[in-house]
Amino acid sequence: MNPVAGAAFSGIILIVLVYSTLDLTGAASRMGLWGSVLPVPVIGGLMLGIYFVLKRLKQRKAGMALKGPLYLRYLMNNCLQRTCGDLETMLNAPETDSAAILNAILLDKMLWIGIKDCLRYTEIRRQITDSGLKGSADLALSRFFQSAEEYRELVIPYEIRQVDDLAARSRTDLQVHLKRLKEAHQTLCSGTGDIMEMLPPDPNKAEKIRSSFRFSPPAPLSAQRIAFALETLDYLKAVRYKDANPTDRQRYEAAADQAIPKLSAALKNYKRAWQDLVDAYEQPNW
Repeated sequence: MNPVAGAAFSGIILIVLVYSTLDLTGAASRMGLWGSVLPVPVIGGLMLGIYFVLKRLKQRKAGMALKGPLYLRYLMNNCLQRTCGDLETMLNAPETDSAAILNAILLDKMLWIGIKDCLRYTEIRRQITDSGLKGSADLALSRFFQSAEEYRELVIPYEIRQVDDLAARSRTDLQVHLKRLKEAHQTLCSGTGDIMEMLPPDPNKAEKIRSSFRFSPPAPLSAQRIAFALETLDYLKAVRYKDANPTDRQRYEAAADQAIPKLSAALKNYKRAWQDLVDAYEQPNW
């Protein structure tokens, strides 16, 4: 129903009912002029409320109508492009080796640590942000190689939450596929290894960072992350100027050779989980 037409029709009904009641009970004559004036703002307020309710219901109905197979495919494609597009592009590029992919992920990790862990430590933050190294859009690659604790703090993609709402409301048969999708997302982000364990920072550097800020030292884990970011900064700058220490290069390349194939397999599994969910949604729900 058109909200304007619905509100107008309801207003006419209310006018007839209210003034008929006032006239039959004699309240209109007792109230005098106020008997004909007071109902007007009340009826107007009710009409306005009815208009907004009908408008909200219309928008909700339109939104539910959109949640068909095409809408679900849109969610899938949008989620994959937004969260994994850069990674998939690099994985599919023959000229990009595992070491280059890991370096891109390390860059986003370093910049994210500079934002999250170095807010109170201006000198360190400036070292990272003023390095001239630019990460991906929204630092999308920083979500990979997380620890289990970091993943618990991560907000699940909006698209998956939309499907979760849909499955809970009208398609409970999708719960199994939704569970697989969530597990695949967790595996993609944290099930392929923790970067802090693959490339652990020097504990002496972490302790030195804590001792440098005696009055407000970072927490031990945060100090390790900052030390990791600074070590990553030194390595990426050396790679950029082709001056990396052979031992460091070998260490990072060995980590890449082990981790990137796992990440590639996890991405394929994540895409398959999305596709299975969309295929299940397109099947009739008897």
